[in-house]
Amino acid sequence: MMNRSYGIAFAAALSVSASAAWAVEGGLGAYLLGSRTTFAGIVPGPGSYLGIDVVTSSGSVDGLSLAGLPIRADTDLDLTFAKLSYTYVFDAALWGGTPALNLNIPFVLDADLTFTGETPPIAGLPISDSTSGIGDITITPMVGWHSGMLHYSAGLSVFAPTGSYNTASIDVPARTINALNTGKNIWSFQPVFAVTHMNPQTGLEFSGAASLLFSTRNKDTDYQNAPALNLEGTVMQHLPSGWAFGVTGYAYQQLDDDSGSGAAATRAVLGASSLQARVFGAGPMISYSGASVFGKDASFQVKYLTEFGAKRRFESDTLWFNMSLTF
Repeated sequence: MMNRSYGIAFAAALSVSASAAWAVEGGLGAYLLGSRTTFAGIVPGPGSYLGIDVVTSSGSVDGLSLAGLPIRADTDLDLTFAKLSYTYVFDAALWGGTPALNLNIPFVLDADLTFTGETPPIAGLPISDSTSGIGDITITPMVGWHSGMLHYSAGLSVFAPTGSYNTASIDVPARTINALNTGKNIWSFQPVFAVTHMNPQTGLEFSGAASLLFSTRNKDTDYQNAPALNLEGTVMQHLPSGWAFGVTGYAYQQLDDDSGSGAAATRAVLGASSLQARVFGAGPMISYSGASVFGKDASFQVKYLTEFGAKRRFESDTLWFNMSLTF
């Protein structure tokens, strides 16, 4: 039963490993913070694992660069997206561990951005934009190891620029901009190490993950996002009934300032000395394992995260639901 629970929880952990990729340079990164939570360090036995997610988020930021357009105003973003995740765990050994491969495909269902212009030719005008469509696909090869109650894994997420992308334009008479995209127009790479300590007797779990996010330069806007460090942690209490309750949180910090002429223009418009970003987030989560959907073992997970201490990126409240199946 515990191995089955590990498997479906593993699918849940990977099914939100990449952000729905609308392009907001300096506002959001490619990785969806808080994705690696319960059982983050566990790679289960060989097989196929499917995850389906629906995520809704609402946030704001005081100034950002959006598809080459520096925006000084306080900007709001409401987002709903779905994600399909497929993971295959190989019946083989690699470096003494178990290899696996994960594929994430995000679909932006609705993204709405609003702000009041502060600079000509849109000063004082309420401006809006919206978009939808497929986002940037992520592929993550990984290897997992086990030692008693300790489980750990290492992987590399590759974020491919498969979503649509165009540089920003302004329609002053219509009071709209065309700046939101479903893709980021860059490649990103994220090495990650995750660990889980799970005591089957007490049901107490401690999980954590550390990763670095590196991105290529956006050639259309000459904007280079600086590398970012992500730290995530979760404590869960698992019950014999299949229910689990806990808290999860994360910290995000860029390690340097953004660069390129696009970043320089953004600093000038915002009157900022640096675009170096940070944010923290925390909140509760609940999961249930042991269900059956279409004759397959299934788990369900709901979590809510509220962000605080944000600087130079969106500060958001996020709620998401996950259903995971094993085959």
